[in-house]
Amino acid sequence: MNTTTVQLGELVSFLSGFAFKSNFFNTDGDGLPLIRIRDVKIGHSQTYYTGAYDEKFIVTDGDYLIGMDGEFNIARWNGGKALLNQRVCKIDQVSPRLDRDYLARFLPRALKLIEDATPFATVKHLSTKSLKEIEIPLPPLIEQRRIAEVLSRVDALRTKRRESIALLGDLTESVFLDMFGDRKNIYTNWPTRKLGELLDFLTSGSRGWASHYVDEPGSLFLRIQNVRRNELLLNDVAYVSPPETAEARRTRVQPGDVLLSITADLGRTAVVPDGLGEAFINQHLSILRCSALNPHYLSAYLSTPAGQEQIMGRNRQAVKAGLNFDDVRSFSTPCPPMELQDEFAERLASTRSLISSHQKHLGELDALFAAAQYRAFRGELWDDPAV
Repeated sequence: MNTTTVQLGELVSFLSGFAFKSNFFNTDGDGLPLIRIRDVKIGHSQTYYTGAYDEKFIVTDGDYLIGMDGEFNIARWNGGKALLNQRVCKIDQVSPRLDRDYLARFLPRALKLIEDATPFATVKHLSTKSLKEIEIPLPPLIEQRRIAEVLSRVDALRTKRRESIALLGDLTESVFLDMFGDRKNIYTNWPTRKLGELLDFLTSGSRGWASHYVDEPGSLFLRIQNVRRNELLLNDVAYVSPPETAEARRTRVQPGDVLLSITADLGRTAVVPDGLGEAFINQHLSILRCSALNPHYLSAYLSTPAGQEQIMGRNRQAVKAGLNFDDVRSFSTPCPPMELQDEFAERLASTRSLISSHQKHLGELDALFAAAQYRAFRGELWDDPAV
């Protein structure tokens, strides 16, 4: 079906946020929440503003907001009455010819295309001029609403699947706390030793391996983005052709190694699984090799509030976060019986199997959603009687 295409500037007005004075900011809940860029996706703010403001910068539930720096995100605000800070804009007035929800479903892909094409030195910036120049297909209103409804139904399924995955992730920590105790009593529930007394091997990763990078296939080069809270992520990996050096042998991981981030974003952990293949770590990560503890127990412990207190309490850098080997060796580490650690690892494996199944289904839903988006804005979706 053929349809006209119109520039957004002919149909939509955007309201840019205001540069509110930071001396009126607080985190005590006084005044109105202040929506900053980081709050657009999460949908709530922990920053409040007590100064004077123009009421045109008030945001209410249901307003669509766009982050104008870094990642160009759009999200529907549901965090209550709040104020629109600078570098966030709001979809303000919309022509009666354009359905607001249809617009919100169209914009993420359009914003991503702008983001990918935007050069940057440190942070990418989006302008309202660029927003107004976006070309949007404009079928009749009834078809716009149908497209928005179809995409909303598929997206709701994706949201529920993500929520299930998040709940299963929370279950892991709940199981750990139930079996071993929380930060108040874990150190009294079990014998405690310094981690350095338990480690068989401790090292940090390699610097300056850019010249060894290769296209796939190659050996994995694990970086800080591959390690999350007790989870190894392999969706964004680098590959290297490793040199035949002592450093390469030292920084090569083995199954069961616990990886710990020791610079930048401290305290990320993951366990190297069986079957990963040859892999090495960069300088932001360390290898903790420890036969005295189940690696899944150790990684989970370091990710709990009790473990994170140990890590953050030893970060003495004023500007750049960092831990040295003595810091790592000094961590107080509860040592429950090995059979209890192994039981936890088995329960963790069962939970992760469920998470993997849910993630596979989420991938299928993501593919379905992307296909529906593609067809919808090419004028194909509303001609299909099956949707």
